[in-house]
Amino acid sequence: MALLLVLCLTCLVLCASYIPPADAAGIGVPGSGGGRADIPETAARPAASAPPAEDGPDNAADLYINGVLRGECLLIDDRAYMSMEDFAELTGLKYSDGSLGGLTPEVSGSGQWAVVKGRYLWLGGGLREQDGETLWPLSVLGQMFSCEVTWDSATGSVDLDATALKALRSGSLYYSEEDVYWLSRIIFAESGNQSMEGMIAVGNVILNRVASSAFPDTVYDVIFDTRYGVQFSPVETGGIYCEPDEDAVIAAKLCLDGAEIAGDSLYFVNPDIGADGWFQETRTFVASVGDHDFYA
Repeated sequence: MALLLVLCLTCLVLCASYIPPADAAGIGVPGSGGGRADIPETAARPAASAPPAEDGPDNAADLYINGVLRGECLLIDDRAYMSMEDFAELTGLKYSDGSLGGLTPEVSGSGQWAVVKGRYLWLGGGLREQDGETLWPLSVLGQMFSCEVTWDSATGSVDLDATALKALRSGSLYYSEEDVYWLSRIIFAESGNQSMEGMIAVGNVILNRVASSAFPDTVYDVIFDTRYGVQFSPVETGGIYCEPDEDAVIAAKLCLDGAEIAGDSLYFVNPDIGADGWFQETRTFVASVGDHDFYA
């Protein structure tokens, strides 16, 4: 009898110590309010933490197309870049083996410009490579299809206006033969011994004067302007009539297609051979490019 009582007590103890896991049974553990009983911290299983979200590159900027946020581009040396493939996907153009929307740009040996339909587009620092992709300046991709690219400093984003998406006009229709003729000659005469940047900077001054109300409104008239004396020494020496080399012609076309090195400069001087005191006293210094100082 004593043995039977011991066995009964043992069964009761074992049964009382068994509580089905609430999660497994799908019900709450009995308690004062019918809810789950507190689980000791030592028994708690830590929740599986989600992997941290992958951050984009530090130089990424939001890209808006026609006012709608569509993706990102990369900012490299204060210029927006992206691949042709991404540009095609965002704008609905077709990309295939280096051809974008039917246009296949040819990059110069120096990597500083590309030729598209006879147009010369300035690449500046050239194309960039990142994660196996070739990145183009977004402004050049936009220019290829008549899209305006602007920087929104308030939001730190880039805006692409693709409402009138179309391939750029060919060089034969876009460039004025007279403008190329005279612009290349003054570039060659004034800076034929300079780098491409130096030649573009001189061309910038000529075109800035054309756009300014203070000067004549054609390339030819700016070069031969004598209202305040001869403006450019090659006009006086006859150097303006020398045949320009290929680089000077390319520099002229790059300028006519918007390449900019000298900002809003209206004057330039070689301080080693020209009197630069007047410029320093009366004009705003912009930059030094090669042998020339440029002033606005």
